[in-house]
Amino acid sequence: MNKLNESESIPRKFGIDIPLFPSEIHTLQVIGDHPESNVRTVAGFLGITPGAASQTITKLSKRDLVTKVRGLKNEKEVHLALTPLGRTAYEAHETVHEMLFQKICERIGTLSSDEYRFLDRILHTVESVYDERIEVVRTDIANEKSRSREDES
Repeated sequence: MNKLNESESIPRKFGIDIPLFPSEIHTLQVIGDHPESNVRTVAGFLGITPGAASQTITKLSKRDLVTKVRGLKNEKEVHLALTPLGRTAYEAHETVHEMLFQKICERIGTLSSDEYRFLDRILHTVESVYDERIEVVRTDIANEKSRSREDES
């Protein structure tokens, strides 16, 4: 986990001359994977607040990686799209993920079906524990904000 956290803190260029932090490239990934997404859908996929997603999207827009497109039927509706530069970074990021996946598979080697099921069980267990922890932390933060507002009243 520490190695992953360290890796996730280093900005990279992903085929363009602009270094991108993991939060930025993952935002581009969501927009590239889900055309016509909006700030709320991006936030939902990333598990962050719409405000945090909006800040990242604004930074990406200022760097010409994302464009905001007004809806044809509803002017208030804003969809997000990758610019050509954003598409280049998105595709380079996909290539990095594929390369890492291939490297991991090569090093693990062939798994028997029992080994595969065991590994799958372990990874899903770790994921579910972290999902639960994230939910507890989010609930605690929301409760603290609520108490803080009540104290101010």
